[in-house]
Amino acid sequence: MELVILGAGTALPVPGKSAAGHLLRVGETPLLFDIGPGTIARLSAAGVSYRDLEYVFLSHHHSDHTLDLVTFLQANDSTPGWTRQRPLHIIGCPGTRQFYQKLMEVYPGIAPQTYQLDLREIETQRTILPFGALQAAFTRHTENSMAYRLEAEDKTFVYSGDAVETAELVALARGADLFVCECSFPKGWASAEHLNAAQVGRLARAAGVRQVVLTHQYPPALAVDLAAQVRDEYDGPVTVASDGMRLVF
Repeated sequence: MELVILGAGTALPVPGKSAAGHLLRVGETPLLFDIGPGTIARLSAAGVSYRDLEYVFLSHHHSDHTLDLVTFLQANDSTPGWTRQRPLHIIGCPGTRQFYQKLMEVYPGIAPQTYQLDLREIETQRTILPFGALQAAFTRHTENSMAYRLEAEDKTFVYSGDAVETAELVALARGADLFVCECSFPKGWASAEHLNAAQVGRLARAAGVRQVVLTHQYPPALAVDLAAQVRDEYDGPVTVASDGMRLVF
C-alpha cells in the first residue's frame, strides 16, 4: 500500500498543513479518507485524477473533513468532453445520508446525472469491499464520528479521523502496520474532542502498532517536537505528516 498525505492539518490556514485528506492506494485502486477543502486539487498534484476516484470515506461531517465533496461532485457532472460512468461509493458514519441530502438542497446542481451513487452508512460491522475488509469504531469526537481499519494486501491501515482516547480505538488499531492518527495538540493540552501527543503515544503503545503518522495538527502542536512527545509513550517509528508526504508500507 501507499499513503499520500493530501492534508495534514485542520481548518486553520497553515502552510504545508492543509485540511484533512488522505489518499491510500491499494493496488491500482485509489481510496480517499476524508475530503477537506482543496483536497481535489491536491489529489491531482499527487498524480491521481478525480475521474478515477471511486471510493470516499468520511470520518465525520465537519467542514474541514468534507467541504471538497461539493467540488468533487460538481466536477463529475461538469467536465467538458467527459461523462462519468464509473459508480461512486461514499462510505460514512451514521448521518451521512442526511448530510448528503442537505448538500443537495444547498447545491442541487451537483447531484449525479450520468453515474450511480452508492451511499453507505456503516457502524461497527465488518464490511467486505472489492479490495479488502473494512472495520470501523466510534471515536467520540462527535456523536457519530468514526475511525476506519482497512485490511488489504496482507497489510493493515488505520485512520483515526478526529478522536479521543478510547479502548475502542485501541482495539481497532491493534497490530496495524500504519496508524494515521490525529495529534491536534502537544502533551498536557486538555481537549474533550481531540488527542494530544501523550494520548497518541499511549494509544499506539497499547495497540502495538508498527508505525504512527501524526496528522490534524493545530498550531500549538507545531511549536514543539511532536514526534518526541509521542515517543515518550511509544517506542516505534513516528512521522509528523505534511502535505504531499508519501509512505509505502
